Amino acid sequence: MEQAAKLPVGPALPSLSQSKPARLIVVAILYLMQGVPVGLTTVGISAWLAANGATPVEVGVFIGTALLPWSLKLVNGLLMDRFTFKPMGRRRVWIIAAQAMMAIVLLVMAIDAPTVEQIGLLAGYCFALNLCATFNDVAVDGMVVDIVPDDERTLVNGLMYASQSVGIAGASFVAGQLLVAGDIASTTLAFAAFVAIVSSVVVLIRERPGERLLPWSKGAASRECEERQHSAWLPIIVGLFRSIASPLILVFLLCLALAQVTWSFIDAVSPTLTIQHLGWGSDHYSSFSAIVSLIAALAAGVLSPLIVRFTGLRKAIIILFLLSGVSAAIGGATFDNWEDDRIFIAIFITQYVVALLLMILMIVWAMRICSPAVAASQFALFMAVPNLGRALMSGNSGWLVQSGGYAMTYYAVATITLVALALCLLAKVGNPEAVPEMGRNQQV
Repeated sequence: MEQAAKLPVGPALPSLSQSKPARLIVVAILYLMQGVPVGLTTVGISAWLAANGATPVEVGVFIGTALLPWSLKLVNGLLMDRFTFKPMGRRRVWIIAAQAMMAIVLLVMAIDAPTVEQIGLLAGYCFALNLCATFNDVAVDGMVVDIVPDDERTLVNGLMYASQSVGIAGASFVAGQLLVAGDIASTTLAFAAFVAIVSSVVVLIRERPGERLLPWSKGAASRECEERQHSAWLPIIVGLFRSIASPLILVFLLCLALAQVTWSFIDAVSPTLTIQHLGWGSDHYSSFSAIVSLIAALAAGVLSPLIVRFTGLRKAIIILFLLSGVSAAIGGATFDNWEDDRIFIAIFITQYVVALLLMILMIVWAMRICSPAVAASQFALFMAVPNLGRALMSGNSGWLVQSGGYAMTYYAVATITLVALALCLLAKVGNPEAVPEMGRNQQV
């Protein structure tokens, strides 16, 4: 292992473990790419469907199906903790493969070109696209836990979600314009080319010095990779169960799931609300959503570390929960008196920015209580549960809209948000004294 560490890195860029700028740049690029399928699916295509007569139930089921892979991230994490090509690092080979498959799915979708009437087929393609994105997401999350120092994590988390928001914004805007001007084939072909070109950057940077740049390059596995990568399933599964065998963590997981209710509203309810109730065009909604994503990205990048520094993690999370619940309650109370779209716009922007900031801070806490030995699996579970909640609530939102109306849906969001806040308090989220109680320091 000492010999491996002395292998020359060559003229390539510095490894991620050596360089803070390299870590920040690569994380930003990879999370921007993760925003592409999310923006294309939850904004571009969903608005296109709503503009062409899809019902709230159909749009909700489409969104729920397309986002379902994000709830399967635990499986991805288990695979990554068990299998990798060690000479290229613990996560990098998975990232490269996931990005390549994302481009391939988009290319096949462009060739097949499903129509608006083929919502089931569209949902299937978007499911596959998001499945590729989840492998990339879990690999990047695991890599961040592996190589990012603790004092950088708030900054990195803000950058991660800011970059993803930029990716969502760009994909939303471009998809909205292309789908109005052309068709699904030209839209997905353009995205396939973009993903293929930008993803090539990942090939240029190693995780740790001495590792192979490509499978046929010179290099060897790092000491950290050899020590942390498991060679059998039992230690991973036992370690994972030990890492979550705490009542506080179980309550935290339920809190994470319910906290996604605002995202479910944004994903599945807003397209039909704006297009079919407020009279917007699909390109109008896509452009608006893109602008809000950029605002949220700036807020996430700038405000998240400042909020934690001046108020503390726990107080910041409580305040954000309250803001989210109050904004939804205002939507329900005022909906029947809306004369134009100004109140909706104010509520939507507030919900989006607050939901993004809240998720960033919850992830900071999740990273703090992760066990390094099973980081990919445990963190994947922390992300799978909220994504399952988001997919399930998105998939069922259409029924609530059609049976109770949009005002009732706003009230439901407010109620679930307050329940999530209560669970957050029970789980002692943000309380440093709770970390040992959650098993962060145990050996697995």
